[in-house]
Amino acid sequence: MATRWFRIAFAENAFGRLIGAHGRTVESIRAAEGLSFATEFYREHRAQHTTVAEGGDELLWQWGPDADAREFTVGLTRQLVRDGDDQPIVHLTLSFGYRWTPLRRSLGRGHLWCLNPAALRGFERDIRSSAVFRTVATAVPSTVSLRTDLL
Repeated sequence: MATRWFRIAFAENAFGRLIGAHGRTVESIRAAEGLSFATEFYREHRAQHTTVAEGGDELLWQWGPDADAREFTVGLTRQLVRDGDDQPIVHLTLSFGYRWTPLRRSLGRGHLWCLNPAALRGFERDIRSSAVFRTVATAVPSTVSLRTDLL
């Protein structure tokens, strides 16, 4: 499919439109759909003024306790770095929070990076085959959020 472009400042809007084009809202999706939407967005939409080969556009899967250890969270973060600029690094994160269970506690914390679109198929396969993903894929999250952070 042809690549679609978006401005880094409007990444959250662009991703939200993709979710909406599937007839869904951010608040209504579960982790399995979130992974599908995030990988579609990464595969088909490029950020302007970034260079993938230089680490300007990467995808991160992470899991573990939230900052207050109130929930077990999983998230997909698109990291965007503008070329040759002193602008902050932008993190666009889709996250899902779940109540604690003994199984979720046993999963610990961790992360997995996808450094470029050519690695996306293996990245998605590794996530879908993980114990973490199998535990949350269809579970109803207590919280779902899409946010942009500047680092």
